[in-house]
Amino acid sequence: MQNRGSFARISIILFLILSVVACKLKDQSELYGTYIADYDVAMEKLTLNKNGTFIQEVTLKETLKVDTTKGTWFYESKFGYVVFRDNFMSVLNGFQELNPDYSQKLGSASLPADKYFGIVMIGGGGGVLYKKDIGVE
Repeated sequence: MQNRGSFARISIILFLILSVVACKLKDQSELYGTYIADYDVAMEKLTLNKNGTFIQEVTLKETLKVDTTKGTWFYESKFGYVVFRDNFMSVLNGFQELNPDYSQKLGSASLPADKYFGIVMIGGGGGVLYKKDIGVE
């Protein structure tokens, strides 16, 4: 019985810590800026502009090949998702491996957006986490 009490207390403490650390965004304006994602096969630079457009630049680490695309985006505040309407490059497939057709088969994407320790982050579920570059606006 004592183990259950300890487990419950630890769970509550962790929940409270995460509640303070992870915050929902207040509004779309917190998203404007440049984000960097650095993962096994590529590095990405994603810029969300105030006018609802984005620029996505992907650099493959193995070949240093650079692909760039432009499209439109909006923030779905009810669910906390950034929605890329068109021309988004999904570099990784469902197995978190390089999708060889990522630059030819452009599409839409919906990625969660949150703020952790004051840093805005987008994505994460599909293996790519974009962190806001606070040095660039």
